[in-house]
Amino acid sequence: MLERSVSELTRLGLTEYEARAYIGLVGLGEGTARQVHEASGVPRPRVYDILESLEGRGFVEVWQGKPKYYRAVQPDRFMRILREDLEESIRTVSDEVRDLSLEARNRTFPVWHIKGRLSIHDQVRTMLRETGSELIVLCTKTSIFRSLIKDLKELDQKVELLCMVPEGARSFAQVLPGARIVEPRLGKGPLDETYLKLFTGKLQASDEMYRAELLILVDGKRSLLLYEVNGEGTAIVFELPIITMLQHGALMRLIDDAEKG
Repeated sequence: MLERSVSELTRLGLTEYEARAYIGLVGLGEGTARQVHEASGVPRPRVYDILESLEGRGFVEVWQGKPKYYRAVQPDRFMRILREDLEESIRTVSDEVRDLSLEARNRTFPVWHIKGRLSIHDQVRTMLRETGSELIVLCTKTSIFRSLIKDLKELDQKVELLCMVPEGARSFAQVLPGARIVEPRLGKGPLDETYLKLFTGKLQASDEMYRAELLILVDGKRSLLLYEVNGEGTAIVFELPIITMLQHGALMRLIDDAEKG
């Protein structure tokens, strides 16, 4: 049994037994309920209702003999039906949840935590798309900045784009000709020392090790700080004006000093 395929199919909405029965039938070509049970590992008392459920969803076809024979629809057709079902479910849920959101009381909390690289990446892209007039990006890893290039290209020439990268500013400037892209030029002031501690090294607190990777500031009103905690990516979204004003002043000072240096 292909355990990874079973796991992925359950993520797409099938139960584990449905996934196992379908995959077992694909391997058999066609078979009786007993053969499906033996090929898939679905318990004998459950195999009939599982096959009936798959038939009802259009994933299995039935020959009405004695005994009944079953066969799985072809994988490409199966995936098409599954995709259409998912898209319809997404549309329905999206409409209903959007209505709930509009009806809900709007309460704004100034700080939000996000975990999981996929969720963080989606939040970063959402904030970039929502930029109205100014975007400031500070990266401590060239690879992270490179991953943002596609989205930044869409903003280049449309908004004031200011970026600080650890290296490669000239090459990035060729790709984003409308942006101000600099590399840090650090002196010995308090702000420079803070930058060095937060963005070029690792900070240890108790048993945890922190390292900042990315800071983006959208229109001076909303920011996201991405950092690692013991190797796990975590992000904080700030919507508190006091914090974002301080961030804006500090970032502009760093960028201005880098251009003068």
